[in-house]
Amino acid sequence: MKKTLKLSLTAAAICGAGLCLLPSEAQAKKPGVLEGKPVVVDRLELRKLRFQVVPQIGVSLSQPFVHKGLVGAKLRFDFTDWIGVRASFMYGAVDVEGKLLKALNDGGLPRGIDNASGDIDMASGEGPYRPQGELDNPSALRHDFRAGLTKLQLQASLDLAFTPFAGKLGLFSAVFTEYDIYIFGGVGFVNWVRHYPEGELGSTSTSDLLQLPNSTDPSLDNYCEDPNTGAANSECLLHPVSPDTGFRVGGSFGAGLHLFITDWMSINPEVHDIVVAHNDAGLNATIADVPPQVTNGGSGSDRVARHNVSFNLGFAFYLPPKAKRSRLEQKLRDQKASDAAAAGGALSVDSSSEPAEPAAEPPASDAPPEEGGGGDDTDFLE
Repeated sequence: MKKTLKLSLTAAAICGAGLCLLPSEAQAKKPGVLEGKPVVVDRLELRKLRFQVVPQIGVSLSQPFVHKGLVGAKLRFDFTDWIGVRASFMYGAVDVEGKLLKALNDGGLPRGIDNASGDIDMASGEGPYRPQGELDNPSALRHDFRAGLTKLQLQASLDLAFTPFAGKLGLFSAVFTEYDIYIFGGVGFVNWVRHYPEGELGSTSTSDLLQLPNSTDPSLDNYCEDPNTGAANSECLLHPVSPDTGFRVGGSFGAGLHLFITDWMSINPEVHDIVVAHNDAGLNATIADVPPQVTNGGSGSDRVARHNVSFNLGFAFYLPPKAKRSRLEQKLRDQKASDAAAAGGALSVDSSSEPAEPAAEPPASDAPPEEGGGGDDTDFLE
């Protein structure tokens, strides 16, 4: 009997402890400490409400004839840590003739002669006439090609910039730095100029060498007529030249990376592409025109989509130089305080039920115990 009583008391104690440890309904609904807070708190905001001043150098990657070494700068302002606006400007400071242009200059194109039956007169430079052995060659004469060739002079853009990725980068588990990756897009501007100066020896078109009065309007009777012979000049008829110089507007897009050295400076490599319509050689590029014409703009244009891709490397300087750290907004704090107060009120309501009245004690008997009635504990145990 004693053993059964002990087991019952032990089981009752265990059940009572378990019930005490179970959370109440109000406790289960109480919000956690981190509920509703940002994923990252106290983060260094390297872009928000800061200006970037970025001096940079670059090199063109997609020019077919003349590659460019570029110098310039860009400005950027970020409204938040992930979106901003920027303006860039790059000037072509160095010209590097590509392999294609060198091959064309070094025998790839036929050279004109001083008269229809003679040879090249080195004293006067290349002449306006095609040699007899090159009559079947469909290419333009070298001096006509050089007269129409253009190169990039400068480029600029206005863009909207997005920074979708940012974090911390570890190099060899020893050097750690902040970084971000951004993309941008907007409107771009490109200006084109002649590569060979106008009037330079060997870079003057046939129509200018012969001083043809009309080399642009085929509707007139004297179109491409040589005043010296009274006949139409075949080079003017078949290979008209019109250098496509001037300002172009197109689309701008690209991507880049910031590697932060300090809070106020970062290394900034990027790839930038500005797409505009352009006729690089200034020659006829269509087969529908009879006689051939150079149309730089409008319907039937000889222009094509030119991708002006460049790789730029700069150092970004940030203003103000000290970056701020993210903080919880006061509105969020007030909301959390209100939620906590509401949760506390619910808890007090659930736990404030009225206590039950204690059970009435049985009335005490005034009668003396009977003899042998077990009033003595010693007699009961015995």
